[in-house]
Amino acid sequence: MKSYLLYGKKDLRYCDIPYPNDTSDDEVIVRIKSVGICGSDIHYYNDGKIGDFIPQEPFALGHELAGIIEKESPLNPTLKKGTRVGINPSRPCKTCWYCMEGKQNLCPKMMYIGSASIFPHLNGGFSEYIKIPAENCIPLKDFISFEMAALLEPLSVVLHALSVAGDLKGKSVLVTGAGTIGQLCLMAAGLYTSEPIVITDIRTPALKKAKENGATAALNPQESGFEKEITALAPNGYDILLEASGAGTILNTMVKFMKKGSKILQLGMLQDNAPFPFVTFMKHELTFQSSFRFNNEYALAIALLEKQKIDLTKIITNRFPFDKIPEAMTTASNSLNDIKIIVEN
Repeated sequence: MKSYLLYGKKDLRYCDIPYPNDTSDDEVIVRIKSVGICGSDIHYYNDGKIGDFIPQEPFALGHELAGIIEKESPLNPTLKKGTRVGINPSRPCKTCWYCMEGKQNLCPKMMYIGSASIFPHLNGGFSEYIKIPAENCIPLKDFISFEMAALLEPLSVVLHALSVAGDLKGKSVLVTGAGTIGQLCLMAAGLYTSEPIVITDIRTPALKKAKENGATAALNPQESGFEKEITALAPNGYDILLEASGAGTILNTMVKFMKKGSKILQLGMLQDNAPFPFVTFMKHELTFQSSFRFNNEYALAIALLEKQKIDLTKIITNRFPFDKIPEAMTTASNSLNDIKIIVEN
């Protein structure tokens, strides 16, 4: 079957790999129809790794995915061949302390599609077909497109961060970084608060998209008048910061706009040596909380789509056919105009 495997930095190769016939009774085979290119995919492509997730062998990226059941599971008769499904890429062990405590996203034995976090790696949506436990496949209502379903994973990541942040009702929100996660933070937060939601980025197209997606204001911190504008929208400071940029100095530059006693959620991947404003955090009794992947939020994400509370297609800015995956990755790595690129098969 067709596949594009990552061999190293900027080394993405077309390969003909075996069709995954060896399924157990609880597994299905899915023909991939849509894959979203994620920031972590770009990190793998540009750097050959992401943090301490270092590939030990070539594998297929792509953990934002949806498709059609190709081979059924005898233990899950409702998933008939031809069923359109969204795919939850998260496979925790379900037996460790973390899983038993409801912290499945921290499972040390987590198997995640299209990730090098554990070996052997699981091929992702850059392969024509994947093998997956049937329980990871969620049937889609007719009006939910494959490309929308592929974005259930990043929406789940954002919903997990919001659950960690707590009740947003009556709280102002600052979002830093207007890429995929930042845009989804903006859109999801808007479901839970009517207070200002302000987003920052240095890319004009990203700020324009944020305004289209409902931002109270979309501001460029490099422009004159930025501090005056961002302060005027929340004179007492912002209640919640959703940091989605991963920019090295972002906390130092943005912490001064936060209300005393407020909370900062880190979604963007910072470098280990990123500076941290310890003194300000202590004086203002701020809370810093990181947010990693998601727990059970995939079910909430699909419920929001089924109730038509959020339109994920609003962040899609480009589409490529499966056979153009290398071009799609190059574009995703270099484009200042794109938010989310989808690969279609």
